[in-house]
Amino acid sequence: MLKKTRAIVLQVTDYSEASIIIHAYTESLGLQSFLINGVRKQKARFAANLFQPLSLIELIAYIKKPGGLHRVSEVNASPAFQAIPYDTIKTTVAIFLGEVLYRSIREEEANPDLFRFAESAILLYDLHPEIVSGFHLIFMIQLSRYLGFYPGGRYQAATPYFDLQEGQFIESLPMRHPYFLKPDTARDFDRLLDISLEDSGELGLHGNARRQLLETLVLYYELHHTQGMHIRSHLILAEVMS
Repeated sequence: MLKKTRAIVLQVTDYSEASIIIHAYTESLGLQSFLINGVRKQKARFAANLFQPLSLIELIAYIKKPGGLHRVSEVNASPAFQAIPYDTIKTTVAIFLGEVLYRSIREEEANPDLFRFAESAILLYDLHPEIVSGFHLIFMIQLSRYLGFYPGGRYQAATPYFDLQEGQFIESLPMRHPYFLKPDTARDFDRLLDISLEDSGELGLHGNARRQLLETLVLYYELHHTQGMHIRSHLILAEVMS
């Protein structure tokens, strides 16, 4: 059947010499894969720039069985980006967050709250040039709330460590595993809980601290929600932002 839905492009893979498969998080169908025929031909029906990571689109597709590969009939930007494709750092952040979402979301069903959060965050990032350095960190912290592993407790004198495996600030080092943050990093991690996406450019941490938090959040996601799959693109992001 034909189905119309808004969607967020997460990742793109080659299908043939001229076609691609986009993996997208849709408003009404959850995570789905769509075949875009002939997009790399000279006179392609759809422009290739519609399918950049985190692109917001509206599409009409022939929906087959759940988990199948669906063919797209129509697709349009919803809306077109103003800044992300033209800024190296923002483009790299988009690639990274597209991978984070792709590795983390498994539901092939609608989740309106999660879709609205991701869509509004992406629009905010695209439309505000001053939001650059800390956006991806705040996004991952806030996304964890929708995925069910938002950090518990707060950093304070009585709980100066953060247990990455349990997702909780704790009073002493965990004894059964090595996945924890020492007080200095735990304090920086705690700061992320108080900053909005709008104010993420004011995070104010130096490069090494931001890199440490990025590595921390990638590990946190891999421990909780990527089903054993590793996130890779943060390595490129760390280099671009250094």
